This record gives sequence, structure tokens and C-alpha cells, in this order.
Amino acid sequence: MKQYKMILVALLGLILTGCYNKFEEPVPEVIYNDESFEAANPDLQHISIADLKAIFGATSRTGDTGSKDGTKYIRFVENEDECTDFERTKKWYNTGNYYIKGKVISNDEQGNIYKSLYIFDGTAAIELKLTNGLFLDYPCDLDTRESMWVYVKVRGLYLGNFRMMLSLGDIPTSSLNSWGTYKYYANSNIVSPNKVRKHVFPGEKTTLTQSATDTTADIFEVDENTYSTIQGNNTPKFLGRLIYFKNLKVRYAGVPYPDEQGNIVTPDPLLNGSFEQIYPSWLSTSGIQTSLPIVPGGQYVQVVNQPWYKLSYSMNNVALYGSLCLSYDDNAKYTSDHGLYMLRTSGYARFAGQYVPKNGTVGNVLAIYQIYSKQSDYMGGEDDYSTYQIAINRIQDLEFETSPKEAYPAWSEHIKWAEINFPQYVYPVTPDYAARAAAVAEWKANYENNKPADDGSTLWQEWNEWGNWVMWTIENTPEYAYILPQQIVEEVDTIE
Repeated sequence: MKQYKMILVALLGLILTGCYNKFEEPVPEVIYNDESFEAANPDLQHISIADLKAIFGATSRTGDTGSKDGTKYIRFVENEDECTDFERTKKWYNTGNYYIKGKVISNDEQGNIYKSLYIFDGTAAIELKLTNGLFLDYPCDLDTRESMWVYVKVRGLYLGNFRMMLSLGDIPTSSLNSWGTYKYYANSNIVSPNKVRKHVFPGEKTTLTQSATDTTADIFEVDENTYSTIQGNNTPKFLGRLIYFKNLKVRYAGVPYPDEQGNIVTPDPLLNGSFEQIYPSWLSTSGIQTSLPIVPGGQYVQVVNQPWYKLSYSMNNVALYGSLCLSYDDNAKYTSDHGLYMLRTSGYARFAGQYVPKNGTVGNVLAIYQIYSKQSDYMGGEDDYSTYQIAINRIQDLEFETSPKEAYPAWSEHIKWAEINFPQYVYPVTPDYAARAAAVAEWKANYENNKPADDGSTLWQEWNEWGNWVMWTIENTPEYAYILPQQIVEEVDTIE
């Protein structure tokens, strides 16, 4: 009997081990190519991304998010009986059974691109509004340019317009934003992994191409002489694409800063993105208490403007979103003018602690090209301004010179003190200026006492310039924090 029991235990162990092994070894996901995908889906018709966008029609004045009637989408269905009365009346539906394919051109690993997958097929690019962690299933290595094809079944999805940016996603939604303002969104993220797998299918590996002349390349290059290629009437076909901007200049607007001789310069606030918005700026949409609500009955919002700060950051569990102005044209006054772009960075990005480059710094940026506008023609009014925007996938794609913060440890500690303590003097509505002045004086003395002797090296010169820049900023900029009016901060809807 004992031997019999031992045999049963052994058999049971084998059965359980077998089940465990099967659990640990899931069935591999199918990797498609054109032939195998069409064989598995013979009823689908392939169309280009450009043709898909053409089904939507004009984006100008059809995606303002302020009302259901003014925020257009196209619902892809088998027949019109699936549609609501509203959709049938508006004719906002399509019964085609299409699929699109494209190369992955985005990477959400660092969090600045969030729940979005951008794909490009040589004709146009489009955003797929999905879930997070997309870099695991749909990788795109922007160092090696290795990517992959994906296939997307369109039926059952919604092609929606958000301020002239088209995307494929789930059902339309409405909500109140952080200021208590009603917003209607033409589509939403597909949050269910099961639904994502029913619409988005992995394809074979591929490589991203790059060119300054071939507009069908996966990464298109522009510089100070060719940037007009992607603007004006050409803008729509470049939206959502990866653009390599060469020799872009950082521009401050309305924020005082010291020039190379130490003189205080206050740039014209009109030489910026739209109206009197000041750059660089950081916005909290988390309802931080300020002197007044932005809209009656809405929550409290704070905008911070400083000439030295971080691209974006979190403080006291509150994430702030950064806006940095970059330009080719030093005389451009609005983002509808050519050569003026707003770099948007998320407060939840992993690179949130990186620094904003100094005014006038020139560098290269690899970013997804976007627009934020109710209409294509800029008239200068409160509701019709437009903003050309760029969104980086990774901090490595923002190619500006940075200072070697760990080169001199003792010196570096006092820079770090500023990082930790400086923001607390910006946030309060009525800061304790006496306490602040005492803290700054203490830091300045320690900074000067711990400064290493000038060894004549280029590294020392860079450190000295950076350290003095930070010290000037701490001493001189707390009075330049602003609460901006609704028509200004409403622009940040694009990063919600």
C-alpha cells in the first residue's frame, strides 16, 4: 500500500509539473508578413494611412473638443445599423473593411510618449491610442533604427480628430478637464489588452530609413534652410511623423536671464508661441492652490516660468508638464509662423530631472511632429491660434550640450542643493522672502568656498559657467512666476 501511494504521488507530481511547464511556455505569438496576414484575413482590404486619413476629410474646424457636434470622428462598422442616430445623421461612419500597416516610429519606455503607438507607411503616419508598455510588444530602437511592421484592423475602431491630429482609438468620451471645463474627445485609448490584440498585430522586423531629401523616408531631416518643407500646405502629410530637426535654437520668451557678459536680458514676450505665453514654462494640472481659479468653479492651476529649471519634474507628488520654445526664425512671433515649435515634456517622464538648455543653445532634436489647433488658418484671435509641437520619445533625442554635473563632487553638492530647495520658493503664493534670502546667501557662500581652483581646463570653464548661471537664477527669478489666463493654459489640453 505504501508503495502504491508513492507511485500515485509521483504521478501527481508529473501531472502538476506538466501543467506548470505549459504555463511557463505560452504559445509563441504569430509574426505576420503581407502574405500570411492577408491569407488569415481574406476579407480585409489594405489601404494606405494617407488613404485612411482621406476618409476622414478636412481636419480644420472639426476637432475643437468643446462640443460633441464640433469634434468629428469616423466610426468603422459592418453596416449602419450599428451606428447611433447621431452618427447616421452626421454620416460619421464607414462600412469599409480595411487594414493598414506601418513601421513603428515611437517608443514609450521613458514615459514621455504615453499609451500611444505611432506608425508610418511611407505615405503618412498615425497615432494608435492603446495602453502602456507598448515598447515591450512593439519595439522601436531609435539608436540602431531597428523597428517592426504592425498590421491594424480598422473595423470596430474610431478615427478621431484632436485639434487637427488624427488617431485611431476606442469610443468617444467626455469629461471635465483640470479647470472644470467640459471636453469632448473624439476617441479614447483601447485599454483592454485583449482588444488591442484583436486589432493590432505584430509583423516582421525592419529598419527605419532617414533622409533629408526623400519625403517617404521613415525619418525626415530638416534644418534652418529646409524647415518650410514640413509646414504650410505640406503640414498634414508630415503630422505624426518622426522628424530630425537639425540646428534648432532654444528661445526664452518673457523670462529674464543673464547673457554671456552677465547683463540681464528680458526677451520680448510676443516672440513666443501664442499671445503672451512665456517660455520656458511648467504647468501643474493637479489643482494646486493658487490665488484664484482659472475658470469660475474650476480647480486651481499654477504655471511656473523660470530661466533655469528642469524639462519637467515632480514635486510633492505633483507632476508638472514642461513647455520649451525652439525655433529656426528669431523673428517669428506665433507658432503659426514658420520655424517655431513647442517641445512638450511630461511630468511623469523618466527624464523629468534633466535640465532645460540655456537661451540661444543650438542642437538637434528627433521628435514626433504635431499640431494643436482648431483650424488651419491663423487669424490671431483667442480661439484660433495654432501651435506646432514636437514630442521626444527619449531624452537621448534632445541633442543639446549638458554640463558635467559629477565632474567636481564638492561643487556638485551645492548644485544639487539648488535642485532640491529652489522649487519650494517658486510654489507658495506668498513665499517667505526673508527665509529665502537667508538660504540663498548661505548657499552662495558655500558655493564660492567649495569652488575648486581654476586649472585652466575647458571642463572647469564649463562648470564655472553652469554654476554661476544656476546661482544667478536662484538669486533673481522667484518674482517671475505667473498665473496665466485661461486662453493661454488651455493649450496644455494637448498633453492631458
